[in-house]
Amino acid sequence: MNDMLKNSIKMQLSVLWERKTATIIFALLMVLVLVNFFSNVLTYQGRDVLDMYHPMKLLTFSTWSEFSYYLRQYYPLLVVIPAGFSLFADHQLNQFIFIQTRIGSKAYYWGKIVTVFLVTFCVFTLPFLIEIGLNMLAFPTHAVGDPSNLGILDQVYLNTISTLFFPIIKQSVYAYAFIFTLFVGVISGILSIFTVSVSAFRIKFKVLLFLPVYLLLHFTAYLKQLVPTINFDTNYFFYLVMHEPVRNVKANSIAIAIFMLITVCTSLLIFLMKMNKDAL
Repeated sequence: MNDMLKNSIKMQLSVLWERKTATIIFALLMVLVLVNFFSNVLTYQGRDVLDMYHPMKLLTFSTWSEFSYYLRQYYPLLVVIPAGFSLFADHQLNQFIFIQTRIGSKAYYWGKIVTVFLVTFCVFTLPFLIEIGLNMLAFPTHAVGDPSNLGILDQVYLNTISTLFFPIIKQSVYAYAFIFTLFVGVISGILSIFTVSVSAFRIKFKVLLFLPVYLLLHFTAYLKQLVPTINFDTNYFFYLVMHEPVRNVKANSIAIAIFMLITVCTSLLIFLMKMNKDAL
């Protein structure tokens, strides 16, 4: 990594955190996590360990959490806020010209891509990683209960459900929770980069930047209804929740990988076009 890019990343990280939008969403998600955690503490305090659910089944991301629905419902809007407006704000506050003159156009845009991803990734992973730690401290880690009324590692249970990262959950539920949280962070970072790339077209009104991710996720959600022969789930709701049974793990895994690849390539193509245009 050259010095220009390092300086670009440092400057833009500083600017992003100073604008407080990332901090606000981080605090909001942290509150959601704590509400879910203390709700579980009050619900399950004093319960015998033999009747206790596994700690990783009580997470906010869990399909059995009453708060997971609200998180998924507002996710298309929340994911844009931490860093999705950064390029728009740079133009609006004339910081775009200031930063570019110091580090150059290409370093600015590549730095923008990296910082947007990093900030959004951190905002959508750290609160939930903290929750994993809290649950491991507060609830018995050797509990094997499951809201499905089957043991979490019961062979019948394992034979009747399939989820994303299914091979991992068979080895360790804790590793599954950790990797799933990182997965959500990566998806969030990619979607945020997509929003910023669209803002390179100089959108007139800031509020319009909520639309690209919202439309993208909701269009794909209805794709299966438009093309019934598709053998995988297209609704993003199924990909943002842990322990959610899916019908075809392999097809779903390939589908989400392709979705991520297309989104990344589209975003980078827009950025490269913008770089070339600014270089002229």
